[in-house]
Amino acid sequence: MIRPTLGLRLLRAGALMAAVFWAQQAAALEIKSCDDAHIGLTELIAPVASNSKTYKDGKISLYAVDTVEPVCCAAGVALVIPDMSDETGGNQCLAIVGVASVQLDETTTEDDAQKGLLLTIPTRVFNEAADSAPGAPLKLRVNVDKGTVALE
Repeated sequence: MIRPTLGLRLLRAGALMAAVFWAQQAAALEIKSCDDAHIGLTELIAPVASNSKTYKDGKISLYAVDTVEPVCCAAGVALVIPDMSDETGGNQCLAIVGVASVQLDETTTEDDAQKGLLLTIPTRVFNEAADSAPGAPLKLRVNVDKGTVALE
């Protein structure tokens, strides 16, 4: 039996640590109000027209956002949808932040009359060797009629 070299053991340990780190990051993604996520106009990626999309006749607005720090996981999306609890017809702003970048231009959609619109947004995650690598897509289920958003 060939004994693993110290370098190989360190490489394996590093890979394991990276896998645990990325798993923790993926698990940490959550939907927050834009206020709680500290997302405002200054976090929108400019030019906004190139980094935003609308769906359902303008009832769903999706924006790419970047909080700058921490570099590993400062990007995400802000979503503006009607606030069903607001009697005056206002909107609610929700945010999901925790990836290196999002590719809104590659977003795909699937509409389900019962569940709502599924937005699948490709992401990139921090990778020390290459700055970023493909990550798990953000999958957001948006039900405009109920005013709900869920991660899938």
